[in-house]
Amino acid sequence: MIRIALPLSLLALLSTGCDSDCADTSRVNGTYAMWHTVLNAGEGGATASENYPTYDVFINGWSKWKINWSAGSDTINADITDVAEAQSGPDGVVGTAQAFSGSLTSSAEDCNVFAMHIEGNFETTADTTHAFIYDADVVYMGDHLSGTYSYADTFTGTAEDGSSISGQLENATGEVSGTLQIDGFDTGFSD
Repeated sequence: MIRIALPLSLLALLSTGCDSDCADTSRVNGTYAMWHTVLNAGEGGATASENYPTYDVFINGWSKWKINWSAGSDTINADITDVAEAQSGPDGVVGTAQAFSGSLTSSAEDCNVFAMHIEGNFETTADTTHAFIYDADVVYMGDHLSGTYSYADTFTGTAEDGSSISGQLENATGEVSGTLQIDGFDTGFSD
């Protein structure tokens, strides 16, 4: 009978079910051009009108996300800047980065599959405030993120005519994909 002794470190690696990417706890960190597509606009008052979804809220169209993941605590910090594609300025970015915290938890079966949860108050360029909850299931693929999301918010603000508006959106769902940005902000559709 021949016995083969495997080093404990190799046994530990084999038992995790993850590839060598798992050792890089900063692999998801970076700035991404994120594209959100609403598949189901959800339910709720004014936000389900013909003017919603809109580029004013990051769940529809382009946004710039700077992600910093702390793998040990599964904490994520995300700076989100909404990008009004039709009104884009230098580098295609309009708006101010807004900071949010949440969680990014990798799957026990695959270390590159993540559950993301972020919530906070998002201020739009259209003078509305959205108290939102954003959940996504995404796959990390080197320089891309891809998956699905769900979104809910309660909003208040001022309409173009100066009147007060408020409403609620529940159960909006869609698809999200992100491309890691190396130099500047490039959605891939720039001139």
